[in-house]
Formats: sequence, C-alpha cells, structure tokens
Amino acid sequence: MNAAENHWIKVIQQLNNNELPDQQSLEQLSDEEKELIEALQADQLIAGANRLLTQLNTDTAWNKMQTNLKVKKVKLFPNLLRYAAAILLPILILAGGVFYYIKNSEPVALDLAKLEPTDHNRATLVLSDGRSVELSEAGQKLAEVAGTSITNKGKTLLSYKQNGAAGGAQVYNKLIIPRGAEYKLALADGTMITINSASVLRFPVNINAANLREVYLEKGEAYFQVAKNPDKPFIVHASDMDVKVLGTTFNVNTYTQSTRTTLVEGKVEAKSANQSTVLAPKQQATFNTQTNALTKTDVDVLPYIAWANGKIVFEEATLDEVMEQLSLWYDYDVVFQSDKIKKVHFSGEIERYSDIKVILNIIEQTGGVKFSIKNRRIYVDQR
Repeated sequence: MNAAENHWIKVIQQLNNNELPDQQSLEQLSDEEKELIEALQADQLIAGANRLLTQLNTDTAWNKMQTNLKVKKVKLFPNLLRYAAAILLPILILAGGVFYYIKNSEPVALDLAKLEPTDHNRATLVLSDGRSVELSEAGQKLAEVAGTSITNKGKTLLSYKQNGAAGGAQVYNKLIIPRGAEYKLALADGTMITINSASVLRFPVNINAANLREVYLEKGEAYFQVAKNPDKPFIVHASDMDVKVLGTTFNVNTYTQSTRTTLVEGKVEAKSANQSTVLAPKQQATFNTQTNALTKTDVDVLPYIAWANGKIVFEEATLDEVMEQLSLWYDYDVVFQSDKIKKVHFSGEIERYSDIKVILNIIEQTGGVKFSIKNRRIYVDQR
C-alpha cells in the first residue's frame, strides 16, 4: 500500500471515528478527493467503513480489490474509481464480492464471486422422433440422426457433429431451457449458440443439408456465434423478426414485447413483416409489437451480451429490471410490496451463479430495500 493510499485510509478512519481529519492527511489528497470527503460527510455515508478496513490488512487484499474495480464501468466519480469505488459506503465484502450504494437512486455496483450453477432445473432436448431427453450426464451420447451424432459434452454443452456428407431432408430438434438454467449448443457447422433461461430454440440436426441454415428462437434469448459460410446464409427466426447473416456474432432477445437484435461483429439484416434494416457492429434493431415499428439505434453492446459470459451488466437499471433478471436466473417469482422501490436505480455487474441470498443480502445493505423468501418467491419491500 503506497503513501497516497495510506493517507486516504487514514482520513476515512478518522471520519468513521467521528474525528476531524488531520490537516497533513488532507493536504495529500487531490481536489477531487477532498470534494468526495465532503460529500461523504454531508451524506453520512461512513457508517460501514470498519467492515472495509478489516479487509484491507494486507497489500494482497488491497491489490485484489483494485483489480476487481478497475474493470467496472461506474459513472460516479470516474477519476476516483480506484479509491471512491472502494470507500463509498455502506460497503460489504461478502463471498469475494464488492458492493456499494449511493443515496438518491444513484448507481450501485456489484461484483460477486462466481459459484457453480445449480442443477435443480435441467435443460430438455426434444428429438426429431418426439422423444424428450433430460440433459444431465456429461459425455452422454444421445442419438445419431441423419449422419450427425448428438452428445451431451458437459453440464451445459450439447454438441452436434457431422460424421459424413450431409444429405437428405433436414430434421429438427428442440432445446428447452427452464428458468434458472442456461445451455450452450454447438451445431454441426461450427456455429456456437448460448441459450438463456426460459428459452426455446428449434434447430436442424443436419444443418448443412440445405442451402439455408435456419433456426427458430421460439421464446427467450440466445447469443449466436455463426460459422462463416457465404454459400449457406444463416437465418434466425425470432418472434416478429428474422435475422439473416453469413457469419457473425449477435444477440437476439424476445423476452419482452419488443424483439431485439444486438450486433457485436459482422453484418446482419433484420426484417419484420413490412420493414428491414441492416446492422453494423454496435447497433441494435428493435421491433415493437405495440407500434409495429422496426427501429435501429447505436448501443453499448456489453449490457446486452454479458449474460452469455456468465454475467449481467446494469447501466442505471431499475430494481424492477434487476429483479426480473434474477427471477430468470434463479427461478424465483418476485413480488413487490411497494411500487415506489421499483424505480431505484442500479449500475454495475453481477456474476451469474452467485448465490441469490448473498446478492439479496448485499442489496438490502443499501438501506432502502428488504427481501424475504418463501416457497421460491421473493418479496421486495421498503425498509
């Protein structure tokens, strides 16, 4: 820990002990840091400093926290992220995570340790002959259809491998992902698809047998990394939108009343019944079912694709939106006892498989929210 860090910690210790910071320590702080100290005093946000200080007994702990916080996109005090993100209070260090809250519905940042996913909800594969198979055992060979072998490679990866020349009519399988689960699908052409909770995808077993590679996102959300093949365009049929590509990376979301396609790289054409638009990277096409309008906007793609990498990223999301995501991930229903708290805003990042109780406990420490759980239902109320 260097001298600047020591001065900062010393000031926080003095404030937490209801002491006036000594002049020597204050003189070592930048103007921005002094402004932040004034804000902390004014809002009385120092009540939980002892919890943080007990975690900073070694240089290793300090460096680990710095590493975690550097990657966060936090709009508050951007030039003070190294210090302010660690000090804004109340702060908890739980399960390897960092959380902080600012009054008046300012963003909250979360960074929780990744745990193993629970398997109480398992994906189901519906084969072309109508049989349903619960995906559970790693290395489980499920079938061989139309010259393609189907193997469950692991807890969350289903693989299709073409054993010879593709031929004959295409046959389709369906992958059903319940709430609280997620699955990756490797198609025989090399395309990789990550399928989110509460989603259904229908796809061809022998995908190379036809001139078009067509899949159907019947509900939910999926992240596509499409293998390039200029001779066989790849088409995703999703609710009120079709997405046509040659080889690219993009996300399709149909959870809400709007179908949304977000392009990461490459080029796609998004089509509704009467409209079409071509997307470049970092653009999003949205079809609104209420207005029947297809629109295109420039976006930061990270919040829309982070789920495929086991995370969720919030940018000034409401508590209502946060709880909607947690409901899908952990298979809980959410009941708000007060509409007012739905509008509290959060920004930050959560690991997908962090324990839901840890997450809820940390959010409770903001002071304005409390949770109770009963029969897989989360009740949300004002504190």
